[in-house]
Amino acid sequence: MIKFSWKKINDKFGWNAYSVLEYLFLARGIKPPPYLRSKIPENVKKEAKRPADPGPCFILNLDKALLEAKNPNDLYMYLELASRRNIFDYLIRGILYLPIVLVPEYLKEWIYVNPMLEIEKDNVYFKYEQEKTI
Repeated sequence: MIKFSWKKINDKFGWNAYSVLEYLFLARGIKPPPYLRSKIPENVKKEAKRPADPGPCFILNLDKALLEAKNPNDLYMYLELASRRNIFDYLIRGILYLPIVLVPEYLKEWIYVNPMLEIEKDNVYFKYEQEKTI
């Protein structure tokens, strides 16, 4: 499990999705895929070498999600929604899904077309984190 602060990471890069994703690839030691920029900004490279700031967000199997994502929009949304989960619910109850009521309105329609996410029984499931126990 990786603990992180979605807000701090995004604030560092002015909420530029490409920079955030490039940072995550570099911080994990994974070569960024062709769908990201070929010339990564120096501030992203520099920040990726620093220790990550822990935060209230968590994600499991980040490397698998990074390696198997097919486009930046799906990956960024996957990470954004994963960051909205409650770590207490995971640590105490083992809950890895996100209740749909916690999804912002502007993202709800996109969940249905994101192959990295699935909705079932009013919960959002993360493809690379769990087997559904419904």
